[in-house]
Amino acid sequence: MQKTAEEYQKDLLWQTALETFYRVAYAESLMTSVLQIWRPIDGLIKSIVTITTIGSVMIGWMLWGTPTGKLAWLIIAGCAAFLSLLHIILKISDRVTDLSHNAQYFKSLRLNLERFIYDMEVNPDFPLEPFKITFEQYREWLLVGSQMLKEDFLLTRRRRQRVQEKLNQQMGDMIV
Repeated sequence: MQKTAEEYQKDLLWQTALETFYRVAYAESLMTSVLQIWRPIDGLIKSIVTITTIGSVMIGWMLWGTPTGKLAWLIIAGCAAFLSLLHIILKISDRVTDLSHNAQYFKSLRLNLERFIYDMEVNPDFPLEPFKITFEQYREWLLVGSQMLKEDFLLTRRRRQRVQEKLNQQMGDMIV
């Protein structure tokens, strides 16, 4: 038995919705993966710089009078200054902010697509035209989200592969 044009379009919508869902989930997973590295680094550097800045005067005053004190103070202050500069040069706080925003954006889009797919699932006779319009909006959101993504040197090929493998395991038979 041959499919009608509407049945064919519904099948195509299903396939494209699942592929889009996968792409969105992958982007969200990538952002989350990199955030799990940058957040602790951001917090650690900020903490070290704050503690050494506050303690620098007291430690410098106490250690300055001893022969090794000057060297110890110089190393502590130098490390704090280096970390502070590194934090600024790498724009770590900006990266964390951007990645957090992007991860949240893709999470929201993923949840909307999940609901969309569920609506198609529970009502196989769904009205094609309104669903196509809604899906086109989700695809537009994916395009906008993809344009917001910035390259990050932590997004290595290996990391991308690990994220993809984990996502493939999680999604199981949903993968098209």
